[in-house]
Amino acid sequence: MQAMSSLMAESAGRFAIETESGSTYWLDLDRGVMRRLPTVDDPDHDHDLRRDGSEVPILRIVACSVGQRMHLIVDLGVAGVAATSRRTTTVMAITQLDPQIHNERSVP
Repeated sequence: MQAMSSLMAESAGRFAIETESGSTYWLDLDRGVMRRLPTVDDPDHDHDLRRDGSEVPILRIVACSVGQRMHLIVDLGVAGVAATSRRTTTVMAITQLDPQIHNERSVP
């Protein structure tokens, strides 16, 4: 696993994005999907988002750098909605995952 400061120059690979809120986003750029895992420090699920834990197609990465909010355009599969803009709290860490260890079946 390799720490990174930005994903803006990346077009392939698998990455874990940790945000200030404690949520983790798994981005698989090879397959064009993301998955959000909400923080475990939210027992009442006040900050849950639609499709948490499920794979969601990524249409575009607008911003993803440590110290800034990540901004993704995703397809939540909602009838009549072409795309959804999803912004996170501040990105605290970006880690490139080892494809030998983290494949599509092992990433939560």
